[in-house]
Amino acid sequence: MLNRWKEIAWYGMRFKIPADWQLSQIGVRYLSIENELGPVMEIKWAPVKGKFSHSTHLKQLSALQKRQLRKSVKPEPVSSDWAAALSDFKASEFTWQSHSTRGRGALMYCPICRNVTLIQFFQKRSNPSQAVSVDILASIRDHRSDGQILWAAYDIRALVPETYQLESYRFEAGQYELDFAEGSQHVILYRWSMASVLLDKQDLVQFAKTVASFGKAEPIAGTIDGHDMVEWSTSPVADWQRQLSRFKHKASYCWLGLWHLEAQNRILGVKAEGKKPLDTAVLDHICTHYEIV
Repeated sequence: MLNRWKEIAWYGMRFKIPADWQLSQIGVRYLSIENELGPVMEIKWAPVKGKFSHSTHLKQLSALQKRQLRKSVKPEPVSSDWAAALSDFKASEFTWQSHSTRGRGALMYCPICRNVTLIQFFQKRSNPSQAVSVDILASIRDHRSDGQILWAAYDIRALVPETYQLESYRFEAGQYELDFAEGSQHVILYRWSMASVLLDKQDLVQFAKTVASFGKAEPIAGTIDGHDMVEWSTSPVADWQRQLSRFKHKASYCWLGLWHLEAQNRILGVKAEGKKPLDTAVLDHICTHYEIV
């Protein structure tokens, strides 16, 4: 399974999908997956406030469906293989049908983190096999116990402290950007491709200058784990400057690191900025666990 599957991780949710399936839509606690013939599954999740009820959430699901599908949503007994795969959750099963598509899904409630998850598989000519759906369900994890959150989408994988909330994200053809914030401090993850094109007529230092404004300071070239790296930082020097930095609109403490993964033809970057001194241990941890897969 591990050789033929890949991991997706978003907003605390983690699961594996077949290697030839792709992310098609990304939202806040929502993911849609497709294969070469179209959508095959979607998953959405949210924290539960108050008492959880399978029937209430199933009614809410029905209300969200198109009018012609509302009456077709119906609860089903949880199959034995799905029940085994979802043994860590309180689960219920449902089905629905339209003129061209059938759907089969599950509502899952985690009593530990109090998340409710809805996952459904779309069954057309290329039905996800029973074994595939079972393996996906068995791989689902909706919380960790180490204070970290895994983020894995497309070809990037990052581990970020759970105290940092994702503020914004964008996945464009040549550039990814994820902006995390903890109070006034931001940590931004970058990924660029094709590095060979971007660095064809400039080196990594020159490329870094297109990413951020360095003022009078110059980025410094070095290495990290055998890869070419550029690093730059700035901070208030005098005591009075450090005191005033808390009241400035712009960040006074900044750090940027870019490194070139030549074998993967990618450039990765981590930028941190804030009004208070940056936690270098946190930045080291983020950089160490940010990778191309």
